[in-house]
Amino acid sequence: MKNANFTDELSMLVKVLNKVHQTNEQIIKTIAEIKAQETAPVSVLHDLIFIEELSEKLRLSTSTIYRYVSEGIIPCSKIGNRHVFFESDIRRFLEENYRSINLKNK
Repeated sequence: MKNANFTDELSMLVKVLNKVHQTNEQIIKTIAEIKAQETAPVSVLHDLIFIEELSEKLRLSTSTIYRYVSEGIIPCSKIGNRHVFFESDIRRFLEENYRSINLKNK
């Protein structure tokens, strides 16, 4: 009788360990898929915005943005007669030029 219980318990333990192993393999596969997505190249067209959209996002007039472009302050490219911007370039530009402002209580 003891051998039968031991065999049944051992059999159940093997099934549980197999299930744990399968779950572990699924987790490893999912992590690999997530990492592959993070390193996948970003579509260039997805990152492009035109001056009108940039003007709305930054809440600046298009003439101010044109001035910044002509002064070399904001990076851009031209396609035909249209200025285009990479959102990633604008984000980097903003991060590099970000500074805190200390407001003094009056």
